[in-house]
Amino acid sequence: MDRRKFLTRAGIVSVAGAATVACGDKGHKSGPVRSQDVAHFGHPIPPECQQGSDGQWQRTPGIRTAYSRCFSCYNICGLRVRIDEASDKVLKVGGNPYCENNSGAPLPIDTAVKQSYVALAGEAGLENRATTCAKGASCADSVDDERRVTQVLKRAGKRGEGKWVSISYEQALSEIVNGGDLFGEGHVEGLRAVRQLDKQVKPGFPEFGTAANHLFATFCAEDTLRGSFYARFMQQSWGTSNLGTKHAYCGAAQATGFALGMSPGFEEWLNDVDWENVEYGLFMGTSPGSSGASLNRVGRGLADSRVDRKFKYVCVDPLLRTTVAADTNAKWLAVKPGQDAAFSFGVIRTMLEEGWFNKVHLEGASEKAAKAAGELNYTNAGHLVVMDPKHPNYKGFAKAADFGLGGDEALIIKSGSQTLVSAESGDKAELFVSKTLKDSKGRRVKLVSSLSLLREEAQRTSMKVYAEQSGISAEDMRQVAKDLGHYGRKACIAGNGGTNSSDGFVMGWIWATLNTLVGSHDAKGGASYGNGPIGGMEGRYDLANIADGVSLDGVVNACRDGAYESSTEYKQKVAKGQNPYPASTPWHEALPAMNAAEQWTSHANADPYRAKVLFNWRNNFLYSAASISQEVVASIADPKRLPLIVGIDCHMNETNRYADYFIPDRSMLEEYAADRMWGSHMLGVVAASPLVTPRTVKNERGQHVCMEQLLIDIALEMKLPGFGKGAIAHADGHQADLLCFEDWHAKYLANVAAQCEGLPKVTAEDREWAGLDYAMKPLTPRLTPAETSQVESLLSRGGYYVADDRYDGDFIKGAGAKCLQIYHEAVTHLRHAYSGERYPGTITYQEHKFWNGDTWESHWPKSEYPLLFSSYKATVRSNYAVAYKRIAEISPTNYVYMNQDTANEQGLNDGDNVKLITANGKPAVGLLQTDSGVAKGAVCVSHGFGHSQGFGADNRVINGKSVPGLQERAGGVAINQMIPSDPTRQAKASMLNDYWTGANCRHGVPVRVEKA
Repeated sequence: MDRRKFLTRAGIVSVAGAATVACGDKGHKSGPVRSQDVAHFGHPIPPECQQGSDGQWQRTPGIRTAYSRCFSCYNICGLRVRIDEASDKVLKVGGNPYCENNSGAPLPIDTAVKQSYVALAGEAGLENRATTCAKGASCADSVDDERRVTQVLKRAGKRGEGKWVSISYEQALSEIVNGGDLFGEGHVEGLRAVRQLDKQVKPGFPEFGTAANHLFATFCAEDTLRGSFYARFMQQSWGTSNLGTKHAYCGAAQATGFALGMSPGFEEWLNDVDWENVEYGLFMGTSPGSSGASLNRVGRGLADSRVDRKFKYVCVDPLLRTTVAADTNAKWLAVKPGQDAAFSFGVIRTMLEEGWFNKVHLEGASEKAAKAAGELNYTNAGHLVVMDPKHPNYKGFAKAADFGLGGDEALIIKSGSQTLVSAESGDKAELFVSKTLKDSKGRRVKLVSSLSLLREEAQRTSMKVYAEQSGISAEDMRQVAKDLGHYGRKACIAGNGGTNSSDGFVMGWIWATLNTLVGSHDAKGGASYGNGPIGGMEGRYDLANIADGVSLDGVVNACRDGAYESSTEYKQKVAKGQNPYPASTPWHEALPAMNAAEQWTSHANADPYRAKVLFNWRNNFLYSAASISQEVVASIADPKRLPLIVGIDCHMNETNRYADYFIPDRSMLEEYAADRMWGSHMLGVVAASPLVTPRTVKNERGQHVCMEQLLIDIALEMKLPGFGKGAIAHADGHQADLLCFEDWHAKYLANVAAQCEGLPKVTAEDREWAGLDYAMKPLTPRLTPAETSQVESLLSRGGYYVADDRYDGDFIKGAGAKCLQIYHEAVTHLRHAYSGERYPGTITYQEHKFWNGDTWESHWPKSEYPLLFSSYKATVRSNYAVAYKRIAEISPTNYVYMNQDTANEQGLNDGDNVKLITANGKPAVGLLQTDSGVAKGAVCVSHGFGHSQGFGADNRVINGKSVPGLQERAGGVAINQMIPSDPTRQAKASMLNDYWTGANCRHGVPVRVEKA
């Protein structure tokens, strides 16, 4: 037997996470599948399939295989899962070869399922390594984790004490709905009493809506399919506007800021790197593969780019990452935490002064002009802005009509002339303009081009100050500016949540602006954008609308996500002749991100009102939100301030440990899914169905207890709209039922599958190799034959992935022409709720500020807090990974990282136990590690550790039996409650927020470090 054939038959296929295939003989009878602890050495698990001596591949008897979706983190990749049918256990997890996030060369969607396994074997597998990262490979632990909660629990002691008693699902449902003296502490209002649609939640302030808003709900919006169900119940069926998520303390500020550079509206948008052709990368607050996109996909892209194109890249980060340290063509610029904007403006100033930008691209002032120049996108770099404070259109674009040159379109100076023309004329624009012209009425109006305004802002601060503030030399900034200009549209600037400071919003806008300056948006080798997810709320089944549902139009939630100028407070002050500014508390019009932490800050302050009920599903805001106040924790722990808490999850976490009732939920391998992918450029969706029997208890009707069933039963019990018989409209006119878990998921998947035009017809062989008999059994009775055929095709490939041609000439195929915004007129219509000042129309540089405009330094002086803090995301830690046994083994703890010189200055040594102290946050204690891979003056600690009160590390007593915590899950230090809150907000509970948007800050915070 030659080596090639031996390798093929032996199944030596790829790195960790790839398929296991075995050499076998067709005449040899396969032995029985052993159900065993797969962690035991010497007991190899059965392979997915085997190749006989005749070269034919066969499934291993007793093994079911299926393509699925990973929810170990929010990148969301595809999975390939191996199940032992006899024991109903997950044996091993790998990657999905159809999914771009897992595969360097994803298989065409019409590849037969059996063939997809064959393609992973032998030397063929070298080309198509369908891998998953350590988080995905470890997720088999999610189903049978020893500290997973599978029964319905009711607290049996003080709230948060960890004492529980198991009760029936029906008892929990009745008590949650009807209330009573539930804990011997006095009467508790149930849901039936709380939902009052005929009363205002805050009398005299109609903008806050009805008393139904006393229900605060927090959830995981990243789980698209299930999260959509949860949101539908809370908003349209129940009628609360208080639906909180983690977006504001993740990357929403940057995503919203980035969108300002991309379109005239307010959205969320972030770019990725076109790894197929990129030649230069500037990564800010991160490095390739560190966070925000699939580690599998980025790892492949980075490796190929290094080898194929000698990819050059720079990482601007307080911490040296391994992808930089291990590569000679990469450079680390050690920025001071929270000072990314200073570095960015130094680069931008240099680019504009030296002419190191894409002039042809920026001159295209209209789609017509851009097309004539061979460009896809156009810009408003040359559009003229009215900069006369007395003019009624101050800070707005000058209108052609006002100068007798057209209608509402903008104006430009024609390139190479002094002629004023309409931006829609098709002429190229002069880029740097500042002059006074007469309008059609004879008024003298000062007009300045967008790019000139940007240059003025960049030149307002000297390069010396930019260097001092950022810690990066002017020479290094100059080199980055030169490289960006040199590589042009083959360069890409990318970042994520690693810049969450008081200017996180501006940082996202900066990234978009830098990409615009070099012309890389939608360019081959530049800044690319995924083709988006495929949603299932609309289609054959109308899941998005409830006929008699509650309308929340015009209702402002407890976070005050809206315009202060529309509030009763503002109107009352104006009516009294008072200056309406400042507002009594922050308002967030620029980023209505449903900030769960801000929501609970409002509750703690009883402003505008308190919650009476908390429903918490797959959310852990008390752990995850930076700067959350201890007053918030106290308000949630106190039943007098918050009478009823319902936690719904697989695991006890730091938030739902305070629950009065804990409802067990399905794990990621026991649920349906249809989600977007971070890092993939394909149009597509990752889809999944339950792979094993849910481990949760059943109700009296024999249904497994889960989030959906609880909300359905509450709705039926209270006769809420949108649930029950005939609750969902079908396109053919009939009404479908929504009575159980499967009803919702069958219809959502049918809507998704109907949009996937290239799905292949499933064969009997596909059905066998994809485990579709198991997957479709609950769905088929709820779907038409045509819908069944489409859904099983979707599930057979673990989703839908369109692998069409990537490029159209020098640009990404399918990217529509956009007007890129150097100046964003709509932003200038916003006013800061404290100062009343209008927001700037371009990116701006300023010192870090509190809500009232005071600088951080004025309250937290360097003499008292000499260091700056930065957190980051560890590669293998995520929301649920702490509960994976293998993750605890390979990543047991985090460290407090500090530069050796900085440690010496502070009198600290490597290996010291140290205490991190901020102005008013909860001190954190961790183990110090020192080296040269940390910026001087910085303190860096990873998020995702220190779970001493959740995920099985907590001590519990259930039915009188002690369940001690697993200490290996408590390793390291949690840092978010260490982040201080804003001392200029007058209420007792406060948060440290982005000055512009209200998103949470966690970078650049002044800190002191002492020996513990």
